[in-house]
Amino acid sequence: MGAGDEIHVRIVKMSTLRVLALVTVFSMVPGGFLSDIRDTQGLESQQLAQGSTVLHHRQKRGWIWKQLFVQEEDPTSRIVGQVKSDSDRGEFNIQYILSGEGAGDVFEIDEYSGEIWTLKKLDREEKAFYVLQAQAINRRTNEPEEPQSEFIIKVQDINDNAPLFLNEPYLSSIPEMSPVGTAVAQVTATDADDPMFGNNAKLIYSILQGEPYFSVQPKTGIIVTSWVNMDREAREEYLVVVQVKDMLGLSGGYSSSTTVTVSLTDVNDNGPTFQQ
Repeated sequence: MGAGDEIHVRIVKMSTLRVLALVTVFSMVPGGFLSDIRDTQGLESQQLAQGSTVLHHRQKRGWIWKQLFVQEEDPTSRIVGQVKSDSDRGEFNIQYILSGEGAGDVFEIDEYSGEIWTLKKLDREEKAFYVLQAQAINRRTNEPEEPQSEFIIKVQDINDNAPLFLNEPYLSSIPEMSPVGTAVAQVTATDADDPMFGNNAKLIYSILQGEPYFSVQPKTGIIVTSWVNMDREAREEYLVVVQVKDMLGLSGGYSSSTTVTVSLTDVNDNGPTFQQ
C-alpha cells in the first residue's frame, strides 16, 4: 500500500467517527429533533384549543326570545310568550321586569320565569302591536344580568269585521243600446281586518239583482252590461244590487250589499212619425 492509499483510509475513518459521534449525540437527546417538532406542534394545538375555550367562555350572554303574539278578542288570560336570559339556570336568581306599552294594564310578566300573560282581550283594529322593554336583574347583586331590550307583541287578526261599501249611494248612466261589456260603474268596499293575514280581508263581488242585464267583475267590483239592445223607450232605469263577501266568498265570512241606480240616456234611434 502506498502513502496515498494510507492517507485516504485515514480520512474515511475520521469521517466515519464524526458521523458516529453525531448520531450518538442525537440519540442522547430525549425525543430527538423530530420529537421537538411534534411537541411544538402539539403545544400550538393545545394553545389553540385553550384559546377557543377561553373565547367560548367570554361570549356575551344574551336574551332568549320566543315568538310573542296574542290573538285578538280572546277574553281568557293566556301566555303570550316568554323572555329569558341564557344565564338563567332555573334557580330563581333572576328577576324579570316588564315596562312599556300596556305593561301592568294589558300585559304582566312572571318575574321568575319571564312568561308574559295577557290581562284582557285586545282589538287588533284598535292597536295592532305593543312595544315593550324587558329587564333581567340578578337578585343577589341587584345588578342587571342583561341590558334592557325592546321587543314587540303583535296582535293576531281574526275575522271580526264585515266589509263596508264606500262612496254610497251609487248613481250611473249609460247610453241606451250600449254594446255588451260597456263599463257602468265600479263599487268599492273595504274590510278593517288584516289584509296580510289569511283571507279575512280578501273580498269577492257578486250580483244579487240586475241579471241578466248586468254583471260584476268578482275582484274589481266593476259593473258591465251583459244584455244587448237595452232600449230606453222600453225601460229607463235599472236597480243593480251588488254583494261583497270577505273570506273570498267562503262560508262563515261576512257580507254587505249596495244598490247601484243605472239610468239609460237617450240616443237618436227613432225616426219621426206623423200622428195622423
